[in-house]
Amino acid sequence: MNLMCLNCRGCGRPEAVREFRNIAELHCPKVLFLTETKMGARKVETELRARLGYPNAFGVNCVGLSGGLALLWSNEVVVDLKTYSKNHIDVWVTEDRGLGQQWCFTGFYGDPSRSRRKESWRLLKFLRNASNLPRLCGGDFNEVLDIMNR
Repeated sequence: MNLMCLNCRGCGRPEAVREFRNIAELHCPKVLFLTETKMGARKVETELRARLGYPNAFGVNCVGLSGGLALLWSNEVVVDLKTYSKNHIDVWVTEDRGLGQQWCFTGFYGDPSRSRRKESWRLLKFLRNASNLPRLCGGDFNEVLDIMNR
């Protein structure tokens, strides 16, 4: 099972989408999580999904010209959406077309505003306690940049 998380800083330019598709074709992730799509959910679930070659997608709207999340997945896994917000998509993933191991994935986008970061971490703690299944959390936590800027 392979999964990939990318901060795409916008999926509106055709050359950016071509690059993401090349990366996806090279690594063949069964699940692809994108942050900062700068797109509406409907556009993610129709246009971006098709352009990246995935049969399934779920999007979270951007806010103005920032943010936006996308979760795309192949037919080799079953994805069951549990919760979402502008900062996360939380799903249960079942491998091998629904017959294999089940686990949780949280695609996460930490709030870029330092004053709201504690809320982001509280969300992760809450989600951690929502299930006893194994959990993988990936995405853009917006913490490394913060540490580097101190």
